[in-house]
Amino acid sequence: MTPVPIVIEDGKARGEVGLFKSMKDLSSLTKEAKQLQRQQQEEAGYKPGFGGQMQQMGDMISMAKDQVADLTDSSGERAGILAEGVGGTATIVGMGTPARGAQWFNLDLDLEVNVPGRQAYRVANTFMVPATASLGPGVTLPVKVDQNDPAKIAIDWDSAPRGPAQGEVRPVAGSGGFAPAPSPSAGAGDNIAELERLVKLRDSGALTDAEFEQQKAKILGS
Repeated sequence: MTPVPIVIEDGKARGEVGLFKSMKDLSSLTKEAKQLQRQQQEEAGYKPGFGGQMQQMGDMISMAKDQVADLTDSSGERAGILAEGVGGTATIVGMGTPARGAQWFNLDLDLEVNVPGRQAYRVANTFMVPATASLGPGVTLPVKVDQNDPAKIAIDWDSAPRGPAQGEVRPVAGSGGFAPAPSPSAGAGDNIAELERLVKLRDSGALTDAEFEQQKAKILGS
């Protein structure tokens, strides 16, 4: 009995060859990825295989916990300095690039610190900064300084100047340009906020009584 020949269409044959080639390439890429992963594990000091992966993952989780603890400790230390530190002012001499996009971000600040009764000094450190902060060389910020360590500084962002909110129109001092006159209620609210800020600065020691009265007179227009 003569066997019946099986005819394979050329297009189908080419398609199957292409599929097998793609699967082979995928398998090759998977092997290369695993080899690279094992190499990175060994370079980091971990054993190859699943055990090394679990150890590496555990170390990463532990590192993340330590970072969270550092942030918590830093926040607690700042609160302590704000509560018990010596009041003063710090003028920005230099700064890094703000990482906008978050409510708070880390920023390197080079500050000239002035505390009543002490000689002015400079200190550079990394601070947690709110996105609403008005920043730039020459900007003066209210601060509290640790009584035992002048390098430990907490910036009082609640009393610090803020930049305009999105869409807010503010007049520029000395520009002579046109700015819409605020409504009486809005002007009164701004005055109250400014007076509250001055009271905080005076209570912290950043302003003398004479400076406080002078600034208050400007706000009230007397």
